[in-house]
Amino acid sequence: MDVLRAMREATDFTPSEQQLAQTILALGARLQGQSIKELAGMASVSIASVHRFCKKLGLEGFKELKVECARAEASRASAHAPVDINFPFKADEDASTISTRMGALYETTITDTLDLLDLNEIETSAQLIAGASRVDIYAHSHNVHPAQMFEERLLSIGKPVNCPLTWEREIRCALGSDQTHVALVISYSGLSRNIRELLPVLHKRRAPVIFVGSPAVRRRNPGLAAYLFVSDREHLQNRITQFSSHIAVQFVLDTLFSCVFARNYDCNRAFLTETLPYTMLGSHHPSALSDR
Repeated sequence: MDVLRAMREATDFTPSEQQLAQTILALGARLQGQSIKELAGMASVSIASVHRFCKKLGLEGFKELKVECARAEASRASAHAPVDINFPFKADEDASTISTRMGALYETTITDTLDLLDLNEIETSAQLIAGASRVDIYAHSHNVHPAQMFEERLLSIGKPVNCPLTWEREIRCALGSDQTHVALVISYSGLSRNIRELLPVLHKRRAPVIFVGSPAVRRRNPGLAAYLFVSDREHLQNRITQFSSHIAVQFVLDTLFSCVFARNYDCNRAFLTETLPYTMLGSHHPSALSDR
């Protein structure tokens, strides 16, 4: 296992070690230009903490950490064929070539999104949703489908959730919000007129907002409860379709739901089990009985 993956998948890091890992992962190739003092400052830890972190990873010190990070970055780059996120295939290419290119698009998008996701923001979002009296999901265009899937998954564990699909329903939902609700806003760019009008209403109602979108959304909409960033390579207009942003949003929502589920795993699994007699197809399903 390479050192970057080891940092991503570690479960025994202290808070300081988690901060160091997140800082190193966020830096990527830029780590090579940093001194140990600069890295410690960026992560708000001591130089001694960096040394201990390297030892915990099985490395001799900071120099070896940089070497192993560079090796892992190079291995990742060589493992994935370059792909144009906006135009991943060309005219007259066959199914074999297109499927390979789409596979590369998926891998690139998810790798980028993993690099951008802040684990603390994921945990904050999961905590907010788990404790909310209701979750309201605001999404438009191609984001509606993953939003509805997320709605169904929250319903599957008994969480009250609402995903309004018209402007009238959205604004009424926002006006009916309060501090016990959580608003999950999904927008790649954050430029949607609906979003710009909804956010001030949600702020006035003191509803915490989790925003799923590209990193630019924090600059455009600062001060929200949490930001879950997705890969931002996709052009807003010059593209075949929203391949990458759809994949990234689905990946983030799947990760978020899994973190929500894991916070109360036994109770959520018990609820799923209790609903099975009512949801499975077969002789005990109400619709099957009504057809007899």
